[in-house]
Amino acid sequence: MAEPGGGTEKCMFVMRTLGVLVGLMLIGYGTAMLFVGSTQNIRGYIANVYLACFGILIILAEVRMAVLLTYFKFLRNGFGLGGFYIFVGFMALSSDWWCYIVLAICAAVGVTYCGAACMCNDPLNEAEQNNKPPGAVA
Repeated sequence: MAEPGGGTEKCMFVMRTLGVLVGLMLIGYGTAMLFVGSTQNIRGYIANVYLACFGILIILAEVRMAVLLTYFKFLRNGFGLGGFYIFVGFMALSSDWWCYIVLAICAAVGVTYCGAACMCNDPLNEAEQNNKPPGAVA
């Protein structure tokens, strides 16, 4: 007989792996567009630096770095993390055709996280609740 919660842990592992891959894709995309990007204005360069920084932030959020989650509390639950993925996906949108692929991948992961958060028990909050010491209030 399968142990309870085993499917949730496997699903969360897959989602975290996809999240790290999306973060790496954003870092690569943002860095590559700094050097070979089709935009030659300052706004394009700043947006690409932000994309690379947001890619690093996504990776750190997926490995659940405690220091990061202290300052960026919206990344603690699935709804906040999913909304952040969707925001970053739309931020990557420009006139190039591959930007739509980046948007689709980021939005797919974000919508999946938001869908998991809309269920009765958010898997990210549930994992965080299990790590709290007994008697903790918040």
